[in-house]
Amino acid sequence: MFQHWKKLLFLFIVIAIFYGGCSTESILATEDFFRTKNPNLAMSPGMCYTLGTAAFRSFRYQLAIDIIDRNLEQWPYESAAINAEFRRAAAYERLGDFKVAIRHYETFLLDHPKDNRYSTIQSRVAKLRALHVQDGFTNEQ
Repeated sequence: MFQHWKKLLFLFIVIAIFYGGCSTESILATEDFFRTKNPNLAMSPGMCYTLGTAAFRSFRYQLAIDIIDRNLEQWPYESAAINAEFRRAAAYERLGDFKVAIRHYETFLLDHPKDNRYSTIQSRVAKLRALHVQDGFTNEQ
């Protein structure tokens, strides 16, 4: 019975977020519910990582970065952490902060050499370096 209740709660929260237009306020309110008011629920880490993904997919990149950073600090060994690390780098890239994006992509490559996105990320880093050298960005900075 308890497992059924957890699934219903999760479904209700996801519907509430998307019904609210995936607004920043609804994402932050839901994150607050899980992170500060109910951090010991078994579903809290997964739900908070889902909220970071929702922010990223709704083009709220700075919000996604903020949520992902808090998630990685509080729950670094959660199974969703690997995808969150990748999304954080992609969010910085989308925001135009290429230096930080490259740094996070390279950290991802060092930490997860067997990830199936490895060669794609290597290509992305090379492309970012090539395209943004004329912006005053060099390897030494």
